[in-house]
Amino acid sequence: MGQNKWKMPRIADDINNDFQAAGFTPLLAAILRSRGADTPEKARRFLKRDQSLLFDPMLLSDMDRAVSRIELAIRQHQKIAVYGDYDVDGITSACLVYDYFQSRGLDCEVYIPDRLDEGYGINKKAIEILHEKNIELIITVDCGITAISEVEYAKSLGMDMIITDHHECPQTLPNASAVIDPKRPDSKYPFEELAGVGVAFKLVCALENASETPLARYADLVAVGTIADVMPLIGENRYLVFMGLEKLRGNPLPGFAALLDEAGALKKPISAATVGFTLAPRINAAGRLCRTETAVRLLMSKNYDEALVWAKELCGLNRRRQELETEVWEDAVRALSSDEPKSPIVLESCSWHPGVVGIAASRLTEEYKLPTIMICVDDENGKGSCRSYGDFNLFEALSACSEYLVSFGGHAFAAGLNIKPENIGAFRKALAEYYSLNPPAEHPELEPEVLICNPAVLNMESVESLEELEPCGSGNEHPLLCICGAILEGLSSIGNGKHLRLRISKKGVCFDCVFFSRSIESLGVSEGESVDICFTPQINEFRSNRNVQLLITDLRKSETPEKCRSIIEKNEFSVDEVRLFRPERDELAFLWRSIKRLGGKLELNFDRSLQNTGLDFMEPVKLCLGIRILMELKLLDISSGNGRILCLARERKEKTELERSPLFRLLWEEGVN
Repeated sequence: MGQNKWKMPRIADDINNDFQAAGFTPLLAAILRSRGADTPEKARRFLKRDQSLLFDPMLLSDMDRAVSRIELAIRQHQKIAVYGDYDVDGITSACLVYDYFQSRGLDCEVYIPDRLDEGYGINKKAIEILHEKNIELIITVDCGITAISEVEYAKSLGMDMIITDHHECPQTLPNASAVIDPKRPDSKYPFEELAGVGVAFKLVCALENASETPLARYADLVAVGTIADVMPLIGENRYLVFMGLEKLRGNPLPGFAALLDEAGALKKPISAATVGFTLAPRINAAGRLCRTETAVRLLMSKNYDEALVWAKELCGLNRRRQELETEVWEDAVRALSSDEPKSPIVLESCSWHPGVVGIAASRLTEEYKLPTIMICVDDENGKGSCRSYGDFNLFEALSACSEYLVSFGGHAFAAGLNIKPENIGAFRKALAEYYSLNPPAEHPELEPEVLICNPAVLNMESVESLEELEPCGSGNEHPLLCICGAILEGLSSIGNGKHLRLRISKKGVCFDCVFFSRSIESLGVSEGESVDICFTPQINEFRSNRNVQLLITDLRKSETPEKCRSIIEKNEFSVDEVRLFRPERDELAFLWRSIKRLGGKLELNFDRSLQNTGLDFMEPVKLCLGIRILMELKLLDISSGNGRILCLARERKEKTELERSPLFRLLWEEGVN
């Protein structure tokens, strides 16, 4: 059974007249309302993805100073270095700026530090290397905002530096020729969430005195860096990524075309997920294994044949990265197999590759639902990658245990540390004690946006309308919906038993479903049972046939029967949980007339589905709330036993006032919005 906790949504799949008149499908309207766009006007603004979302690059602090200094370098034929980072955002940023400077005739080179020998950001050794090459101006991309001493050192050697970054700013900024960061405290730029490549793109726009013209050339680089760095796909990023995905589909850089081809994705639909799961891991592999020059050469290739050479090498590096990651993962799981951990996981080894322990730590965090720290050690030092879980503040925890650490840095959810090997045991114990005193709050792990009461809204037109939400990703997730009280009609294994194909039905509507990484044995339900599902709807295309398919995130035995039994027999329930099901006046009248048409007799079987009652037009919870109200109005007599409830209509000739029902008043007069 799924172990995730759910928080039921506040929005159902109904649609108001305004949205309907504006041409929205019920499904899209419900999702937009759940995201705060509760009027058609707000919805249109939410869905906007055009050039009106772009802002003037000169609004960024110090952009004018950066443009002046670079134009001076161009006039005086100075040699420039673009200093990047070894992740996808840093590599795409460096390639973008390098390509632009080449187009302007500048003598320019790219410098990306070695992940293991130099670490993140600017370092003095690199500055010395660039000085020996007669570099007069260093332009950082995706790094540098904390490089106060490094900027001073470069100035002492007669070198200027321009910082472009997007990370949080320290209280004191480097004294560089220009410091461009949308998160600067004095910034007037309207959008803070640009990736490093987004800031680099804005520098090029400023140099070209154009807010959009360079996008035709660089959109795919901007999109890949933004998606890979998990930046929110809202506002300006939404348009930049939308245009970048269009370029990847039509006329991408030779490097991206070759990498997509080598990965087997060139002729498949390209979305933000393609970038996140196909392009980004392969480009990242170069940085993790200290071969960033391979990724740079790929993206700077001038033709497909040249790019294909580097794409093959990059895919080979990614396969090696996967092998190393698997080795680290399996070694870590073996170390934990003797006892189920109850406190933060702290593991160390002298055989792990430092470039992949962060990925393994993330996997352990998700697997065991605990903060995880994995430390690569040698004789004298230990270097750890840290990942948090839930709302546990990892940075505060490391601060509390800092007496055992040489150094640490990061934020609440991810961090790095340095530690002496002899202090690891004491650190593990101190962290466990801190965790026991400051446990994370339990929060729902799944929060579906919309409750699907009428499965008919999941038709082809409605699911196709969700394309208007694209590009989806961080900050604009794919819609997560839920259905309660469906029947599991069919269940079979696919993919050599690794995945499941299911068929569910509700109110006579059936859907094919796919549930990845689950087995029949682990599901905990059988065909014919009532289930609740969390899912994302999608269009499945196979042999020119198209149909709606549900991609399941979680499945559980339905809570509906027990909730319904509690409503009728015990009058015990959470008002908040049933707020979506409170019956309207006309629905109660229709329910009463329907029971009369059934001969005044209605039987509910809580051990099986509540759908086969002859009243399938109502949600089971709404049906039971209605029955309870009719019982309080003395219109129904109720008897129960053996998992069944029998409802018998009473003869009433006088008019009934609904307000006489305490439950009706609770739901409507004192109820929730």
